[in-house]
Amino acid sequence: MKSNNVKLLKQLAKFTADLEFPWSDSDYPVYPFLWETEALGEFTIENLFRSVTPQFEPYEEGGKILKTANLEDYLQQVWQKTPKHQKAIELLKNNTSSLEVAEIRSLDNPPDTFKILLGQTKSGEWIGIAPQIPADFEEYTPTGDMIIGEPLLPIYLPQTATNFELLNELEPLLADLDFCGTNLLGGFTDTGFILRFGETRESMFNNLLDAIGFARTFPFQKLTPDTDSEDDFEEEYMEATQGIDDLLQSNLTNLHTYLFGIGCCYNIYFIGQTPDGDVAGVVSMAVWS
Repeated sequence: MKSNNVKLLKQLAKFTADLEFPWSDSDYPVYPFLWETEALGEFTIENLFRSVTPQFEPYEEGGKILKTANLEDYLQQVWQKTPKHQKAIELLKNNTSSLEVAEIRSLDNPPDTFKILLGQTKSGEWIGIAPQIPADFEEYTPTGDMIIGEPLLPIYLPQTATNFELLNELEPLLADLDFCGTNLLGGFTDTGFILRFGETRESMFNNLLDAIGFARTFPFQKLTPDTDSEDDFEEEYMEATQGIDDLLQSNLTNLHTYLFGIGCCYNIYFIGQTPDGDVAGVVSMAVWS
């Protein structure tokens, strides 16, 4: 581990010792977080989901949020139900040079899963399809108010005529297709799939999961509770959270707050980029019922 990262983690560990995330229906710890690109590769939301996430007992089992699933099994189970389903998947197959499926799990109950389709079009842009899962689009605020928001990222429109035509054909078709998440919330059934394009795999993935409310990227929001909050916090607590905010803002750039999850259980990251290009900060878990 790089010496600068060791120093930052020790400073963060000092402030996070016995610290719990303030705005939650449960009391979960705040942990230092480090992603060294030399060892783990480029930091992206997808790569984070494919790595081992922190373990917050007893509510969440640590582990990988995302894993590759069997494409042919998924196509057979989901996309052969009706002629409309078959038409949608044929359009996708005919316009992509690669196609894969990924399985994403909820945080509080690992057997709760849903699947997304990812592919690269023949012109090089990326395309993704996900079921419209029952997300609340909740937002964290330093005052403790829970806001029901909406997708945050701007929609990318295809830059080639072929992909723009594909968008116009697929989008209305997908909106009317039924789906059943046999492993999600005891067999969640609804209508509608979300379609997103991206110039890169990363931008498409982020936009797709933002659109369904599972992975949300905010400008950096302080961990320190707002002094106008109705809740009372001890002086030691305020000093610790302010110490974390100061450390992050003085040592990191490109700071963001990330919120991952559905239902009532979320991972929340306050992270940014180190001078060496690594990613560091703190992570906790929030339960909002």
